[in-house]
Amino acid sequence: MAMHRNRFLFLLVLMTGVSSCEKMIDPAYRDSGYPEAIDQMIQTKCATAGCHNDKSYQNAAGLNLTTHAGLMRGSVNGAVVIPYAPTQSSLLQFINTFDDLGTKAVPTMPVNGEALSRKQVLLFRNWIQAGCPDRNGQIPFASSPESRPKAYIANQGCDLVSVLDAETGLVMRYVQVGGDPNQIELPHCLRTSPDGKYWYVCFANGNLVQKFECNGDKLVGQVSIGAGAWNILKISPDSRYAYVSDLSSNGKFAYIDLQSMTLIKTLAGSGLFTFPHGMEISESGDTLYATAQYGNFIYRIIPDIPEVDQIVLAKGQVPVTTPQTLDPHEILTWKEHNVHIITCQASNEIRLLDARKDTLKHIIPMGTYPLEMAMSKKRNLLFVVCQEDVNPVYPGFRGSVYVVDMNTMKVVRKVYEKFFQPHGIAVDDRRDLLYVASRNADPTGPAPHHVSECAGRNGFYHVIDLNTWQRIRPPAEISVDPYSADVRR
Repeated sequence: MAMHRNRFLFLLVLMTGVSSCEKMIDPAYRDSGYPEAIDQMIQTKCATAGCHNDKSYQNAAGLNLTTHAGLMRGSVNGAVVIPYAPTQSSLLQFINTFDDLGTKAVPTMPVNGEALSRKQVLLFRNWIQAGCPDRNGQIPFASSPESRPKAYIANQGCDLVSVLDAETGLVMRYVQVGGDPNQIELPHCLRTSPDGKYWYVCFANGNLVQKFECNGDKLVGQVSIGAGAWNILKISPDSRYAYVSDLSSNGKFAYIDLQSMTLIKTLAGSGLFTFPHGMEISESGDTLYATAQYGNFIYRIIPDIPEVDQIVLAKGQVPVTTPQTLDPHEILTWKEHNVHIITCQASNEIRLLDARKDTLKHIIPMGTYPLEMAMSKKRNLLFVVCQEDVNPVYPGFRGSVYVVDMNTMKVVRKVYEKFFQPHGIAVDDRRDLLYVASRNADPTGPAPHHVSECAGRNGFYHVIDLNTWQRIRPPAEISVDPYSADVRR
């Protein structure tokens, strides 16, 4: 009997030991994908009952922190951690309560719980700075750099470029741009090269043009082009050269060799160019067209002669530089239709010139304040951002995208999303995506979800599936004043 009782006690102890081990090795802990120290902190502080776990996350901004993969899917407001960019990672802002460790946001997370210690905040910040690796050391969005589909948005309020992953629609990286750490240089225009290898950025408050490779988004060259309000950068069809326009009363153009990143020459003359802005280069590369931002005409420039002509956009008028006439802003050439397309921000229309004769061919009314354009050659559609258009679908929001069928030269769709001052726009024809960046610079716009480390209000962007005309995810927040957009070709 005693022997039987001892055997029972031994089995009880053995079972208790097994049970204790199973509690210590939590399946969620094993499978989360986080590095061990990060996992321990998140599972006890964040992915808890009623908060960011599998059962509750839909009522917690859609942010599920149970796994590393869930974290990288972000929330309804977009990405919450950006690899290598702790200052741009909103989740860090919400868990930080220490002034010297970065920006703080409210409410402090975890809500109604004990704030994270300094050691825990530092641990999380350093992990983001290291690229947010998973348990196996893999960095998010780092695979297939030579072919990964991306979009780029220049945030001119913070001297940053947001790099978007096309497959998820999320910000995957932030790239610091500019050459002067003591001032905001305003990255005003970003363009990818037609060959898909590089992207370039110019500055409205700086003297540089910078060149970044698309594979790793690393700076590989820059050139000083002198003082100017450098607004628009246009790359030649062969990806070898670029013009940059200086939006000044006595403006000029910088002509750059993009292979050597050297300034070839500057096109200028006293009173020769008045507030030049948007540009287009002929397919042969020998002619430059540029809008005169205030007035009723565009420039036609043959640099090698040199020759400068003014093409009036209204029949029977003479060239004037009076604001609030037509005010041509941007120009695109659609060679398949033999037309130059010009947005006229004062008259709320686009005007089309016959590209062979440089004469007015067609006028198409737009919404209020048409600015940037993008083309879908696959669909034969032109997209025009109307930054200040009244939004009849979402009261309190502002702006639209007009869609023009280039076969019929008619507006076939007006896209009203929750835009606010949309400006940058880009089309990815290979993936059937439309990107629209909303500046949200007006203080009457939507309140940002989180704060920025530099002055100004965060903007946001939309990614729209052109097959369904639906958003692929909710509008996502990004850094201050997202102004110019382009896609990797």
